[in-house]
Amino acid sequence: MRESYISKKDAKRLIEEVKEQLKIQIDVLKEKGNKVVELEKNVQIFVFDRIVIIKNGDILFPALTCEEDFLAQLPYVKVDKEAIPHICKGAKVMRPGIVYFGKEFEKDDVVCIKDVDHNKFIAVGKALMRKTDAENSVKGVIFNNLHYVGDKYWETLKAIKPQ
Repeated sequence: MRESYISKKDAKRLIEEVKEQLKIQIDVLKEKGNKVVELEKNVQIFVFDRIVIIKNGDILFPALTCEEDFLAQLPYVKVDKEAIPHICKGAKVMRPGIVYFGKEFEKDDVVCIKDVDHNKFIAVGKALMRKTDAENSVKGVIFNNLHYVGDKYWETLKAIKPQ
């Protein structure tokens, strides 16, 4: 793991890429002191004050340690309590466990997964189908799990940024 600072120019470029890919608003909260952590080849974690973006290959997604207001800009689903332990071990998100669909999403969109009982973000996934198709499904995988509570990103962020 290698940690360094990101230039203002690179930060602006990344922010534009995040806006385009995630279809959300993001502003760098400070001009200096933004970090990048090289976790492994083609995996970086960008720390912009209270907003953290993970880049794995070409996929950008927010870390679960981001402010809830930021994560709330993304589409989300809520899962029942039986699904939570599986999702928090890296399992894909299956249709039977989804009890609520929030905002519209398309295939390949990044979507947050919330616990239905506590309304907390527990994972971030990539949609394998659009919302209307997912709602009409009875079974099957709806999201690939990109990031979840307790994974390598979560543990790395505990070491580089206070929770």
